[in-house]
Amino acid sequence: MPEIIDAPEPEPDINPEVENEEIVDEPEPEILPEPVEKEHIPANTVFKDSSEPLPTDAPIIKKVRKKRTMTPEALEKLAKSRAKANETRKRNKELRMKGELPTPTQKKQIKIDKEIEAKKPVINNYETKNITNNITHEEIEAISMKATAKALDQYEKVRKERKANKKKVKEQEDHRTIVKHKINSAMRVGDEDFFTHCF
Repeated sequence: MPEIIDAPEPEPDINPEVENEEIVDEPEPEILPEPVEKEHIPANTVFKDSSEPLPTDAPIIKKVRKKRTMTPEALEKLAKSRAKANETRKRNKELRMKGELPTPTQKKQIKIDKEIEAKKPVINNYETKNITNNITHEEIEAISMKATAKALDQYEKVRKERKANKKKVKEQEDHRTIVKHKINSAMRVGDEDFFTHCF
């Protein structure tokens, strides 16, 4: 691209008579560079023709995986755990033959039986006994009146305590507001004629 060269700015004339006048900058016409036509590139050179076959002779490279090898210690642990598992299997087989341990099919059957039992509705066959109380109607009323009176007394105590605390807090608040008012009146803060004593 061509370089754009700025024209040198003219130096302002400084006259002592013209100092008070406002200086107005007039916009200079911009010099635009001439457009350069780009070279036309045909599409054939940019994009490949789809009729050409793709190369098929490119080799496919597979990643070679490194085979894991177990350490001798891991091989020993594996051999021990296999021997232990085989021993457990033999012992369980003997117990199943004796009938002391259920077979896998028996285990499945037990599980199915438990699920069926859980789905059955629960029937309560409890015997209800006739409980007779030797308490008369007057005794029941006396007990209920006594309990009600006790509950009301407790509530009344709590209410009176709350009321006393509330009254105490209110008195403290009132005392603070009175003291604050006295201080403000002595200092004459907030008075409209606060500065009248100065004149």
